[in-house]
Amino acid sequence: MDDQFDISRRKALAALGTIGVASAGAGLGTSAYFSDQETFDNNSLVAGTLDVGVAYSAHYSNWSADEDDNLAGDIRMPAGQVGTADELESGEVGLPANDAWLIAVESTTDAEQFLSNTLYDSYNDGDLGPCPLDEGDQADGIDRPVIDLDDVKPGDFGEVTFDFILCDNPGFVWLDGTLRAASENGLTEPEADDPDEEAGVVELLDVVQAAVWIDDGNNYQNGTESPLAVGSIRNVLGMLGEGSLGTALNGDIPAEEGGGAAGARNCFSGGTEHSVVFAWWVPVDHGNEIQSDSATFDLGLYAEQCRHNDGSGMNDEPTGDPGGDDDENGDTGDDDDNGDDDNGDTGDVEGAQAISFLAACVEGDTPISTDITVNVLDTDGSGDATAVEWETDDPVDVFIAKYSTNFTTYYYDSPVTSGTAVTGEDGSFAGGTVETTGQFADGRSPNDPCPDGFASAGKEEADELGILNVD
Repeated sequence: MDDQFDISRRKALAALGTIGVASAGAGLGTSAYFSDQETFDNNSLVAGTLDVGVAYSAHYSNWSADEDDNLAGDIRMPAGQVGTADELESGEVGLPANDAWLIAVESTTDAEQFLSNTLYDSYNDGDLGPCPLDEGDQADGIDRPVIDLDDVKPGDFGEVTFDFILCDNPGFVWLDGTLRAASENGLTEPEADDPDEEAGVVELLDVVQAAVWIDDGNNYQNGTESPLAVGSIRNVLGMLGEGSLGTALNGDIPAEEGGGAAGARNCFSGGTEHSVVFAWWVPVDHGNEIQSDSATFDLGLYAEQCRHNDGSGMNDEPTGDPGGDDDENGDTGDDDDNGDDDNGDTGDVEGAQAISFLAACVEGDTPISTDITVNVLDTDGSGDATAVEWETDDPVDVFIAKYSTNFTTYYYDSPVTSGTAVTGEDGSFAGGTVETTGQFADGRSPNDPCPDGFASAGKEEADELGILNVD
């Protein structure tokens, strides 16, 4: 029989439909897709800048006969060794500073005249160029020092006004110093016989005092200008140990406005000229122990961007050479292990940096005056105390250790007359809490260290307590 292939139209269509389904199924597994591309060309990132331009003017009073020429009034001397702002009469200006004056003149006009009669030096004074800066705006490029004196005597004083501009971002700024060399240069007979002379100690850095304030550019303290720091030049310039950035300066804009952390001290605006005064003097009640002593140090400004910063200082490189014997950091070991945790005793004690002053506070608005005595628990490489046991004659509610640009503050649940103060501490202890903050973080300052709601009970500088170079 004949073989025939017989299929109906319906069956053929059905078969084709099946093949079509199979083909469609295979197509789902391919990598074909619709596509398009748009391109944005020439994108770039350019780093901002923070460049500090500095000019300066410097005056030095050596009591020459012509320093009172053309003054409208008389020069007045303080009743004690150094006058205070409260002892100035109406309209008077104290020099080198209202808060620490060796002479007072009758008016701002006389202050300007007196300064013009003193020895003077400057670089770019009144001619600090706008941003961007060129090499001529950088005073640190000159080949002469700002202060170069070889015959300083008790009663001498002077000031350096730094005019500076930040290009082109707001920033936090510190006035700092680096000790390059210090020497006793032998002992004269009067120096050796002086009861304040210490063998191997260059007393000059601790005897010479300094004050720092933000100025309006006229080289003397007036109006609402108030010192940010007053003390020995070793303290004020931060020449106490590693990581010290000197005196933190308070700028003209809130930190948040410059992109900084809330509650931080003010930043300095970018593109604006600012001025800071470094005033110094040799107290008249010191003498022979500094004979022939010499010191060479760098004096400068350190700046950090304000944005994304809290003003505590990011530079971990030392700006001051501590000097002295660096054997095992001068650590005096543990405390007395008396377990006195009720007073904030931390057991094994290791402070962060050298104490610049200690302060006590009492609750309320009425200040008191109480004596503070200490026993050193820990020191840094130069023998400066970083932790102490303390006692007061009267009960206090708050105790503060100032170091670098920070306050370590102990808050007690009930008044105490003794405890420990360890720089850099944070946390709680049986009887209270302790926290470390930037010195301006909550509205406090070195001149007014007590927190809101507390009044001063006393403040003692490190050199007054005898806790510098104790090893």
